[in-house]
Amino acid sequence: MSGQDGYDFEKLTREMVAAKAAKSPATAAEIAVRTIISGVPSTRERQDPRLTVVGVCRGAMSGMLLLEGDLVATAVELLRAMGQLSLTAHLDPADLMTWAMEGVASVVGMGAPILKSQVRDAIESNFMGAGEVFDGLCEKGGAGRGA
Repeated sequence: MSGQDGYDFEKLTREMVAAKAAKSPATAAEIAVRTIISGVPSTRERQDPRLTVVGVCRGAMSGMLLLEGDLVATAVELLRAMGQLSLTAHLDPADLMTWAMEGVASVVGMGAPILKSQVRDAIESNFMGAGEVFDGLCEKGGAGRGA
């Protein structure tokens, strides 16, 4: 468990991605979606869905980092998946995107400054206006870490 009473979806997702993603950003995003689909409803009473989504996305990025996979492409795939996931998870798509970017920012912030810039540019080119949101989350240190 993470936080005080939370569920450790970060560790679970990181381990699944590291074991199964084989450096594939699409597979990492698919694992994240499946984890969110099962995790949010089952923990909604005890854990804010934001914490689940942030943890899952942070775990997916961390798993890809362990595999030395493409973090830029993984960030984009995770955000693409959030748009589709909003209908299934019955969550606001803007919230899901922001929460996913929180998880991404917390991992990217540990890397070289060029990585943050590359991820930001890829996010902005795929999701107009989202690069600025990502910058704000990076300035906060990838808000949500351990929250």
